[in-house]
Amino acid sequence: MPEAMTDVERVLRLIERTRLLIAISDDIPVETKLNTQGVLKLFEAIVANGSCSDDEARAAAYYQLLYQDLEPYPDIEALLSAMRVFAPYL
Repeated sequence: MPEAMTDVERVLRLIERTRLLIAISDDIPVETKLNTQGVLKLFEAIVANGSCSDDEARAAAYYQLLYQDLEPYPDIEALLSAMRVFAPYL
């Protein structure tokens, strides 16, 4: 039986899938791709290492920025929405 994943691991996996979907999407403008990939990297680092309320606040701010930029793309919006299930501070 597979080992249970933590909430942080689940969010990190969703971030990875989001990154891949952004990269292969033909609908997203290149400028948006470049901007969001950088923000995703920062968001991922905070989620992976964050353990205090300041880190959670920064992660939530990065998440809001990503959500605003990527909401028009339903597949990516679904992945971003799923992150809120595993990271309630978002």
